[in-house]
Amino acid sequence: MKLNKYQKLWFAVFGMHTLHQLEESISFFDWYVQYANKMGAWAILGVDKAQLAIAHPEYFVLASFAQLFTTSMLAFLFRNNLQATKWLVFIYIVGLNFFLIWHVASCYVVHSYAPIMVTCLMGMFLTPGWLYRLFSTDEKITN
Repeated sequence: MKLNKYQKLWFAVFGMHTLHQLEESISFFDWYVQYANKMGAWAILGVDKAQLAIAHPEYFVLASFAQLFTTSMLAFLFRNNLQATKWLVFIYIVGLNFFLIWHVASCYVVHSYAPIMVTCLMGMFLTPGWLYRLFSTDEKITN
């Protein structure tokens, strides 16, 4: 299968998303239950849903798999359309960064750092480079 010039970038963003989901599955929901009452408006997930994720980790695994599968299918379906791939990667980066920034901001609000901070900070560090590579007109993007 021939890759278009944006698919290697998509693989990098997909890898970060996968690492974040893995890191989030470890103990984020325990942290969330402990600090959700201090978050106020930042708490976008109810404590009952977080407790459900703790009691039934298979739900989070299925949700993570569904997210990763959906993005993979979109990348596969639009692999022959360069402009569609470019904008799908852009939307993917923006969506991923929304949640990375939300995690960091909610941790700041409660003055406690969740176990997902490594991928959050790493993802936000890599984002400017990804966006540069995405919107650069240089043909060396895939290198």
